[in-house]
Amino acid sequence: MPDHIEIETTYSVDTRTRLPDLADLAPGGMEESTHELDATYYDTDALSLAARRITLRRRTGGTDAGWHLKIPWGPDAKREFHAPLGRDTDTVPAELARLAASAVRGEPLRPVARISTRRTEYELRDTAGESLALVADDTVTGEATTTTAWREVEIELASGGRELQHDIGRRLTSAGATPSATGSKLLTVLGDRVPPPVPRPRGDTAGDVVLAYLWDQVEHLLTHDPKVRLDEPDAVHQMRVATRRIRAVLQVFPSVLDRGSTRQVADELRDLAGVLGLARDLEVLRDRCERWIDDLPERVAGHRPTDTWLRAVDDHRAAEMERITEELSGPRYFALLEALDRLRADPPLTEAAHREARPVLSDDLLGACRRMSAAHDRAVAAEDADTRLTAWHDVRKAAKRARYAATLAAPVLGKRAKRVRTWACGLQEVLGEHQDGVALRTYLDEHAPTLVEAGDHDDGVLVTLGAVAGAEVVRGEALIDEAARVWSSGPDPRHPLA
Repeated sequence: MPDHIEIETTYSVDTRTRLPDLADLAPGGMEESTHELDATYYDTDALSLAARRITLRRRTGGTDAGWHLKIPWGPDAKREFHAPLGRDTDTVPAELARLAASAVRGEPLRPVARISTRRTEYELRDTAGESLALVADDTVTGEATTTTAWREVEIELASGGRELQHDIGRRLTSAGATPSATGSKLLTVLGDRVPPPVPRPRGDTAGDVVLAYLWDQVEHLLTHDPKVRLDEPDAVHQMRVATRRIRAVLQVFPSVLDRGSTRQVADELRDLAGVLGLARDLEVLRDRCERWIDDLPERVAGHRPTDTWLRAVDDHRAAEMERITEELSGPRYFALLEALDRLRADPPLTEAAHREARPVLSDDLLGACRRMSAAHDRAVAAEDADTRLTAWHDVRKAAKRARYAATLAAPVLGKRAKRVRTWACGLQEVLGEHQDGVALRTYLDEHAPTLVEAGDHDDGVLVTLGAVAGAEVVRGEALIDEAARVWSSGPDPRHPLA
């Protein structure tokens, strides 16, 4: 499925305006061409794609006829995915529909607008003949519930830099053009039919501060949804982090959000994190194995260490990614996204949410720190290895929640919350590495027969597995000692904000 990053700005232009001369910005010359483009845009009845600034169209004419899906992809950029035209004009290609699933959420896609464009395109090139930018002068007719006509100019960067884009834009504005109010032909046609986005809270009450953080984390989850479906590096990890942060907000700030009203959402977020978890754990596990193998001596117990068995880990992760994609395409996940939308639009705020943020957030952060302290006391008091292992895992989870709470509260509470965040972060990182080691040892033990088979029953596989597991045991003991040092370096857990 071909794709590229599109960095584009759009200007509204009067029909009588003459474009400025751009020849001096094209050291390799400027090529002019004309195209007749006809595009049908698809969306749900609720225009959920347009609400997320996603566009899906089937376009004929020009040099890139076909199905196009454009998704916001970082500041001022979109990622555009292509599929062939095909003969079926009613069915969206499955690979494009899959990438838009978090916005569509199982609703049918149908034509919502038709846009015809007469385009005069100017390609600015460098001295090597490479394209720097495309300037498209478009005369547009759009049809939805009514017919609209206008003229606009698009500047799309190729190999040129942002400064070139700005130079062209300055010349256009000097000629009378103005930045487009919508930046999108479809949004211009649909007008006020497009649902407005839920605004990010910007007040200074406790509820405003908590909801702003919640808003950011839901956006983080939605942004990484298509990246997970593409299996991009770190995408699964980032999506899982977002689910955990949202859940932490719902659980750590009961003074602001009614826990009874959010319990089901919190439970669904926990289950989603679990679905994402194994694929992410297998990424970490594989990296750890590679590092250990690199550190092993040339021969161990008479055998050369081998990594051939890692093929089985790769196969296992691939299967997990298929399971994730299936889960992210199902009604349960879509229902969770709907619940998160409702939570942002109409949160179950408590009476305390309307108060000054500082005392309310202080109390809830203090509660998170005390729960972390109680978990630490249980870990220190544990008398057997299994209980101790579970207890330190609980400390890690409590430290993670305290870290998220301190991150949320830091803009209000200042350096005291930042100190808690640094402390909890350090503890979480050490205990997280310890837990990764425990998970690796467990995985090697449970999957040893499969790993040996993947390694072609080479005797070196078992030796390597044993050496890696043994190294993790030694490392694990050292990490618990390190966790104790990190704990003692922090503030008094009973009065962490003093």
